Amino acid sequence: MIIQKKIFVFLFFIYLSLLIGFYFGEDVIGGAFNDYKSLSHVAFKFKDNFLLTLINYDDLGHRHSPIFFIIKSTLLNLGETGHRIFFLHLYMLIPLFFYKCLKIKFKDISRNYLKLIAALVFFFPTYRAYSIWPDAHLLGVLFFIISVFYYLKFKENIHPLKNSLLNTLFLSFAAYASPNFGIFVIFFIYEFFIKFSLKSEIIKIFSLNIILSLPFFFYLFYFNINFIFNDNGWDIGDDFYSFKNISNKIVIIISLLFFYLIPFVLLKFKKICFPEISIRNVIAILLFIIVIYFFDFSDAYKLTDSGGGFVYNLSNLLLNNDYLLFFICFVTYLYLLKIFKVDKKNIVIFLCLILSNPQITIWQANFSPTLFFIIFLLFDGFIKKSDLNYKNLIISYLYFFLYLLSNILMRNILI
Repeated sequence: MIIQKKIFVFLFFIYLSLLIGFYFGEDVIGGAFNDYKSLSHVAFKFKDNFLLTLINYDDLGHRHSPIFFIIKSTLLNLGETGHRIFFLHLYMLIPLFFYKCLKIKFKDISRNYLKLIAALVFFFPTYRAYSIWPDAHLLGVLFFIISVFYYLKFKENIHPLKNSLLNTLFLSFAAYASPNFGIFVIFFIYEFFIKFSLKSEIIKIFSLNIILSLPFFFYLFYFNINFIFNDNGWDIGDDFYSFKNISNKIVIIISLLFFYLIPFVLLKFKKICFPEISIRNVIAILLFIIVIYFFDFSDAYKLTDSGGGFVYNLSNLLLNNDYLLFFICFVTYLYLLKIFKVDKKNIVIFLCLILSNPQITIWQANFSPTLFFIIFLLFDGFIKKSDLNYKNLIISYLYFFLYLLSNILMRNILI
């Protein structure tokens, strides 16, 4: 009981820090406020003339889904402060559902511990910035984590058809809010097919997917309102299948996996060694060398003078080259090979991560906190029960607090 009270007080102070950040207009990623202000007129357009704005949405030159702005337009009567407070508290459902997912995934671990793991989300710069300055990204994250919740219930064989349909429903909500989440339908269909094979259940799931996707495809292609591929998309999808573009995505996403895994694998770093020598592993390592050879993120970085994630920027800051990035990615890749061997579905998840970012620009914010959730809840083998101890928890809090603090210093003092 005493421990629960202490955790409650701790969580209250974390919540209070978010309110303080709200009061002072905190923007630890440096672009949330500008995005909020530059897109604020879209919601007013929907409020003034909903149908006209909807059918001419691509003329606005934004590649964000209109769903967020439609929801926001219904809240404008609350005033700017009012609707921002609404989204701030709505997005608090994200760590709540993360906790609910953790209880299913790690049912033998203390719930007090799992609450503290879930509370780490409050230290993520992306979460704080887009909670304070509402953005469609977190709306997609919210629906995605809810879809994962129902997927985990499905995996526990709790009303598998019902929960697979609920997973499909909320994943579609996530995709409508932020289209990049739509690609994860590949992973979930893969899992549902393994469970149901060609039985009637899989037909029902496929049918629901088709029904839920029809408005999206009609809007984009039949009515030719393809906002995703507009001129302001930074060459989104342009040259998507080039070796350079694919290599950039593979390397940077692997580096992001490393970033979020550090607190939990650092203490067992010695266990991350070369996999056994086999033809398959030799080919896998040769493929990674080819990926490294074609890697060149410089052009994409110049488009916005940003992106690439923490490890990419650290490598260029310290060495003025990508060598540190390549070394870290290679070590992480060796670890990934072991994870891929644990379960083939891990390969499917990784491919979904690559395909979820079609544009040539890549920001760590686009994968936060989603990648953290995926590491804990969808990948099998990354996080084990033995990793969930209070020593790792303390390291995690220090790690993510220092990362948050460094963002605050870089954005508000050093620049």
